[in-house]
Amino acid sequence: MHDLARCVLTIGEGTLDGHVATHVDGMLTFAPEHGLVGGIQVGDGVGVLVLDEVRGEVRYTGWVTHVGAMTVQVEHLELVSTMQKRRSARVRVTQICTGLVRSPDGGTREVTFVVVDVSAHGVRVSTTAGMDLHDRVRFTFPTPERPVALEAEVVRVQETTTGTTHYGCRFVALDERDEDLLFRYVLRTQGEQRRSRVRD
Repeated sequence: MHDLARCVLTIGEGTLDGHVATHVDGMLTFAPEHGLVGGIQVGDGVGVLVLDEVRGEVRYTGWVTHVGAMTVQVEHLELVSTMQKRRSARVRVTQICTGLVRSPDGGTREVTFVVVDVSAHGVRVSTTAGMDLHDRVRFTFPTPERPVALEAEVVRVQETTTGTTHYGCRFVALDERDEDLLFRYVLRTQGEQRRSRVRD
């Protein structure tokens, strides 16, 4: 159910970041991001936090039943809580886009910018071209499923040390279908980035 989802295992005072290798018939196989750390033993009680694409933030308790060279098996899982974290799921990207900026007074102009992170509810973009609070930008964001036509309002402006400015933008009138697509994109991209770090 949670296969390849990001996961954090809590053992006593320590934590391990990683992902769910498999989750079948109440047995979860956890794969740490940086290999196993000593001290985990069969019979240890653990907390399990899974960031699931559909269910959000899911917490379990369970018991370690096997410790392998690169994985830990946890069984006797008991669900503690489920919390939808869609709003906070965000991924860093580098995607060049060109959009049409409309100011509150009705003026329009074309701007090229880099999307530096994206969520199902907004983006942060970087550009040397100026934008102001409450400007709205219309652009198309590419995803593997299909391009998504978006409109976003500038709600935050932050200067950087490199001479560019970051603009935090909230999507306007985003329909549920496109929101779901962006959420899937964020979760899948997070997974790809995590697997790439593991391979490296």
